[in-house]
Amino acid sequence: MWESQTTILGVGNKPNSLKETTRTGRPMPRPAKVIFFDLGETLVTQNIEDNMVTRNALREISPILPKRVSPERMFELYQEGYKINETLRSRHHIEIPIQVWMRQLLERIIEDSPSDQLVKAAIEIIVKARSANGVAFDDAHSTMQKLSRRDVKLGIISNVSSHEVAMGILDKARLTKYFDEIVTSARVGIRKPDPGIFRYALMQFKARPEEAVMVGDSETHDIGGGYISGLRTVLVDRRHRVANSLADYHFNSLGDASRDIEFL
Repeated sequence: MWESQTTILGVGNKPNSLKETTRTGRPMPRPAKVIFFDLGETLVTQNIEDNMVTRNALREISPILPKRVSPERMFELYQEGYKINETLRSRHHIEIPIQVWMRQLLERIIEDSPSDQLVKAAIEIIVKARSANGVAFDDAHSTMQKLSRRDVKLGIISNVSSHEVAMGILDKARLTKYFDEIVTSARVGIRKPDPGIFRYALMQFKARPEEAVMVGDSETHDIGGGYISGLRTVLVDRRHRVANSLADYHFNSLGDASRDIEFL
């Protein structure tokens, strides 16, 4: 999702058309059994900047606290905790679910152990705010509609600390109906680019790596993770951030890629 975006450059120029060859120079095997998509910045984007969404949610949480703490101080504590958790996630590719980091945050805010009821209420506020903030890219629906007419399974593999946020975003964007499986790091406990989450996703479809494709915007998480897991990879580089990608195929939008993805 949007929790971390680190870009690395791959090696060598890659072909732009799926009608060409794979990175090994061999003809592209056809057809794919399953196509996986990243969620944030691949299918959907944010309506409001993430920090603003979090600030607004913390303001809503503030009145239900057992002691008075300013929203500004709450956000400072949130940022401090986020930096620590992000270091752990990035180094070890583990997910810290919302149930864990929210309890940690509330303990620091109220300087006491929060009740289960307070943790639950705070999580619901965050989930609602973040779910409402997702909006589908213009090319998302048309691409999914084309693919849904094919005999191919579609799945999501997303780094997100709350499975409910991912589901809420998909529901709001009216994209849920296109996908057979929604795999999130919140449920699996492992984050992209670790091969574990890709292998788990493949298991849901009883598919081998060579029968699957990963489509995403992150050179590190989607392309790097897909590559080392043995999947074919398609980079959707909407922000033109990657000059030389490790991906098999490199496009500037999902719309640009959609015609060729149909023939995977």
